[in-house]
Amino acid sequence: MIELKKVTFTYKGAKSPALSDITAVVGTGLYLLAGENGAGKTTLLHVIAGLIHPQSGISCIDSHPSSTNDPAEMGNVFLLEDNMKFPGKTIREFKKLHSRFYPNFSEEKFEENLKAFGQSGYEPMNAHSLGNLKKAQLSYALALGVKTLLLDEPTNALDIEGRVTLRKLIAANISENQTIIVSTHTVSDLEKLFDGAMIMQESKLLFVGTEEDVAEKLAFEYSNHPDMDSLYLENIGGRYLNIYPSEKHEETRVDWKALYMALHSDKSHCILSQLQK
Repeated sequence: MIELKKVTFTYKGAKSPALSDITAVVGTGLYLLAGENGAGKTTLLHVIAGLIHPQSGISCIDSHPSSTNDPAEMGNVFLLEDNMKFPGKTIREFKKLHSRFYPNFSEEKFEENLKAFGQSGYEPMNAHSLGNLKKAQLSYALALGVKTLLLDEPTNALDIEGRVTLRKLIAANISENQTIIVSTHTVSDLEKLFDGAMIMQESKLLFVGTEEDVAEKLAFEYSNHPDMDSLYLENIGGRYLNIYPSEKHEETRVDWKALYMALHSDKSHCILSQLQK
């Protein structure tokens, strides 16, 4: 479990904070981390992973402060950054050097993941395309078995087949004791897998909660006609997205992209008020 208590972080020389008073509790499951460019998503992942330390507040994983950088605890968390450089000629060479620090690493899953992505693991990483490099890195990251796995834009550079494979591998690899946070702008790639979401705007956390939390409060409905009484309304390709209080409509599956759009609209206060009831 991840606990964030009044976390604030400002980069040296910056005029405004990258994170402002972030407080949240994130349990096990797969969580979407969404926000506009510059909202603070990557900075938040760095704080959770213990790579940077907040100027105020605290970040904990299973009650252990991330800032202590305890080697025993660091073996239970891994952040795969976008465009991350892995030392080593091949992913197998990197695995040999790096996996010793992760006690739950699975050779079997590593081999299965490589095969699923159509790789041998012996390909030179410096000769990989960006997409194939990402596949190699994901094959490794998903085999680590860490309690907390943080993925920053994992679908960037992946082709359509690669995105489908990633979705299958995440579904197959995640365990009931794991927390996986995926920061992405392409919500649709993994939308059906998300158990919850963290939605940011301008360094602040607007919402954190599970699919069950949202479904208890809101209903999402697409129709051919607008409903001016809905909490949020948007015309999408000739059809209308309406968001209602859940008690007034039949329960529907949470539309994370729609929730994101609503929370970044002038109707945000209506949505937040309903979620906080």
